[in-house]
Amino acid sequence: MDHLIDQILRKTVGLSFDASVFGWIIAVAFILNIALCVRIVWVKGSRPNAALAWIATLFALPIIGLMLYLVIGENRIGAVRRRRHARIVQEIAGISQEWTDPRVLASSMSTTDTQMAHLGETAGAPPVLNGNLLQLSGDPAEQLQWMIEDIDAAKQSVDALFYIFKQDATGTAVAEALGRAAMRGIMVRLLLDDIGSRKFLRSHMRKELEGQGVHVTAALPASILRMPFKRVDIRNHRKLIVVDGKIAQTGSRNVADPNFKGGETSKVGAYIDSWIRIRGPIARDLHILFLEDWGLDAGLHGSRKLPDEPTLEVGGVPAQVIPSGPNFENNMVATLIEAAIQLSRREIVFTTPYFLPDSATLAALEVAARRGLRVTLIVPRANDNKLVALASRANFARLLDAGVELWEHRHGFLHSKTISVDDELAIVTTANLDRRSYEINFETSIVVYDNAFATQLRRLQQSYLADSDRLDEATWQKRGTLARFAENLANLMSPLL
Repeated sequence: MDHLIDQILRKTVGLSFDASVFGWIIAVAFILNIALCVRIVWVKGSRPNAALAWIATLFALPIIGLMLYLVIGENRIGAVRRRRHARIVQEIAGISQEWTDPRVLASSMSTTDTQMAHLGETAGAPPVLNGNLLQLSGDPAEQLQWMIEDIDAAKQSVDALFYIFKQDATGTAVAEALGRAAMRGIMVRLLLDDIGSRKFLRSHMRKELEGQGVHVTAALPASILRMPFKRVDIRNHRKLIVVDGKIAQTGSRNVADPNFKGGETSKVGAYIDSWIRIRGPIARDLHILFLEDWGLDAGLHGSRKLPDEPTLEVGGVPAQVIPSGPNFENNMVATLIEAAIQLSRREIVFTTPYFLPDSATLAALEVAARRGLRVTLIVPRANDNKLVALASRANFARLLDAGVELWEHRHGFLHSKTISVDDELAIVTTANLDRRSYEINFETSIVVYDNAFATQLRRLQQSYLADSDRLDEATWQKRGTLARFAENLANLMSPLL
């Protein structure tokens, strides 16, 4: 056997390497993989599909599988970072104040809304707060205008957190507004994901902002040296601006031109996003969420005192902030989505750029459609992630068979992440319908318990449908064998993504 290995290494592969050494490497890798399998069963026992996929990978590719698991196998954000987060949460809780206006906590909601709100609270989310005025926009020019207007109107602080910050026209406009605020004496903090905004964080534009007084920090720094201690692809995927602790903006929009990946000249097209502007009490919860993230990488500089609490807005509606991420040690995104499906009575509509749900969410969608609900899923036709696009399509046949309406948006890249339930409840989120958002990324979801806002969101979703084509089950079943095989092959890797 050693002779055969030696011949393969020398003559076929072209390596001058002793076969016995190679055998020892394989043997050691095998022993390590056995030990790792024990850990996988211990850590991932509640997710048998993921556990079996990793075990199969380890034995099929002993060395590569071992390296992959050490890098991306577990959601390790680092013991030091986890302890730091616990201290930050305690410290911010100490400086937070109880609401002086009792009406903020006195929301009148339906039984369904109350159940959803209670679900969030039991997972550690803040309670539902009343008196929020919300504006919804699907227009990129209007979204940018809101950002600039609120930053220019700041009197005390501007806190911004984004996954992607580009040095294009949009990035320049936002950077100039942040610089103007800092030069007026406003406390300005900019937290950017180290992977998503890597070029900006190493750019001259960052240096200019810091020269103007803007505090810029990289979220979740990633490097090869950190790999043994934490999973480097855990990312802060939030998009958030908070001004004076009273006005907040969030949604799927990054600080980038809509066509930052090529626009009409690329197969993906311009990004299509949803964005909300909030005045009222939940802006304070979003501010606290920013401070927690900021403290993880920059300490609590300048955050010892929160601004005065936002006032309850006349005509405002109840809403709730649902944060999620590996430091929360919950599966809140998946739980929130499954609860929305289960609580819906007539119709539920999803828009998402990446559709790679776990088996529980997939089953919930099927059951909802089979019990007579209108279940609509809108995804982009062209996707910027080919592997995820293939894996998601592997699930389309079973959803179509169950009666789920599947629509492919044909103009641009539909990046909006929204859920509307019965025109009564609305969710605007940074999270995708995929495992990365479920278990790995730091995400933010806003649940709005108001019929009028839910109807407004439903109209925005309807505009997406107008530019989409519905998949026909019979036509879908006729696609080629090669396409089906590629989709199923990609889907086998889905528990690892």
